[in-house]
Amino acid sequence: MSHHFENVLEQVHQLSRFEQLKLISTIAKILVAEETEGLPKYIIDENRRRLAAYDAKETKGIPYKEAMSYVRTEVNESR
Repeated sequence: MSHHFENVLEQVHQLSRFEQLKLISTIAKILVAEETEGLPKYIIDENRRRLAAYDAKETKGIPYKEAMSYVRTEVNESR
């Protein structure tokens, strides 16, 4: 762990629980904004629709190992 990161982590531990949660929320929003930058809106909307269906237990998720195996196969075949 870098010295800078250790300093930041030490400061985070000094925040109140509310401040820590607010910081987490802010970081998550920044990451989501960066992650979705450049993606077409229809892809983001479809992703949200599928997540909502999963959360509502209307559909099942794909097991991680199975999903990663599929992704690796697709990537290797596209080369």
